[in-house]
Amino acid sequence: MASEKQILANRRNALRAGVKTAEGKAIVRNNAVSHGIFTREILLPGEDSAQLTAMRDNFMKEYDPVGEMETVLVERVISSTWRLRRTLRSDCKVSPKYIMAGDDSQAGDMIVDYRFSSWQLILKYETTIERQIYRALHELERLQRTRKGENIPLPLTIALEVNGEDR
Repeated sequence: MASEKQILANRRNALRAGVKTAEGKAIVRNNAVSHGIFTREILLPGEDSAQLTAMRDNFMKEYDPVGEMETVLVERVISSTWRLRRTLRSDCKVSPKYIMAGDDSQAGDMIVDYRFSSWQLILKYETTIERQIYRALHELERLQRTRKGENIPLPLTIALEVNGEDR
């Protein structure tokens, strides 16, 4: 246990410590990045900016946005697709962690107890990013079809009840 004197000294030192210069802050900026899936910057150090630029050019050409909102949606698809690729690269670096919970005397097989792991978290991120992509693509399609004068049905919401519970 730290003494009161040591605790006060630690607090004073904490106020003085840390990176102060812009150069130092730039160096340590990505220290805590483990997978970089949800960073503010789309392009992380070590990633190929030419590849991102080529992907952006291809998406802009393919979706041909008109106006600011369509452009924002295409940019959302681009950034989400880039993050999804990063997620898939991260997915290759982690594997499911499991422990043997015991054995089933009836079947003679080991029971595998899957615990929440970084692998499962990466899968959750993949799902989240895929939903962002599809949502942006659907909204982009609606805007573009409306702009072209097509009659677009409104999105539907379905209430689902399973075994007496709302879902």
